[in-house]
Amino acid sequence: MRDNSIFFIVFLSQIILLSIYFPRKIMKRVRQVIKDYPVKQYPRLYIRSVDYYELGLKIYQFINILLLVIGFAVLVFLVVKDSQEVEPVEGVFVLFYFMLQMSPFMLMELSSFSYFKQMRKLNLKKVKTAVLQPRGLFDFISYKMIVLAVISNLLCITVVAYLDGFQLERGSDTVVLFFTLLLANLLFAFIIRLNISGKKINPLQSMTDRLKQTKTVVNTLVTMSIIQSLFVMMIQVMDYYQLDFYRSTFISLFLQVIAWISLQNSIRASCIEDIDFDVYKLDDVEKVQN
Repeated sequence: MRDNSIFFIVFLSQIILLSIYFPRKIMKRVRQVIKDYPVKQYPRLYIRSVDYYELGLKIYQFINILLLVIGFAVLVFLVVKDSQEVEPVEGVFVLFYFMLQMSPFMLMELSSFSYFKQMRKLNLKKVKTAVLQPRGLFDFISYKMIVLAVISNLLCITVVAYLDGFQLERGSDTVVLFFTLLLANLLFAFIIRLNISGKKINPLQSMTDRLKQTKTVVNTLVTMSIIQSLFVMMIQVMDYYQLDFYRSTFISLFLQVIAWISLQNSIRASCIEDIDFDVYKLDDVEKVQN
């Protein structure tokens, strides 16, 4: 007999992962930076007062607690409803709640652009040093990963075409999927290009830190390309074999994998102990002027 027990467990892990685990990890990192790298010693790191950043953390924490409560309330509602009548949970609902959970991370990311823009305006350094480094794609990622991404996307299109009876007319699943994957991968390629050759967002970031960050972005997006193709292929296979009842469970798992890869890679790449914070100190001339 079909039931939603597996979905409830998977959805619970989504709630915990994105509304407890990662928010706590990010807030801990920010507070560690404020504690270990105070404004007196690293004035370039702070464009506003420490109280401003503490307020931001409290707002960030409040939003995540609110989303946590909403998630648990919805989960309880679904469990009670399932005890009365067993119906599959709509995948759109899982996706919508995931987007709500990701909104605090996105807001923090967007605020960083304003932060670095202000930092650029306040940057008083007269001399900027540049280190010549290779800027080719394969300086940041193994060619095997690129080949794997190409193969996974081609495999996805081939499988969907087979399930669709190789119908290649306009509007068919195969054609729509082809252009969807193409647009997604073009977006990934554009972001990768900006990170490799574009102007750095953080004006004071050391070259070593920037190269490390670029490598993380490139590897994360290529991995996302692989995973998204496998996800689409599996969704089509589930539809073909009429496994729609488990679609929401699979979607939740997929979204958690995506979130884990993007957030965990970002945190690992910006390990506080490995970041060059000396760039946020005043130089000797500025110390004398102050």
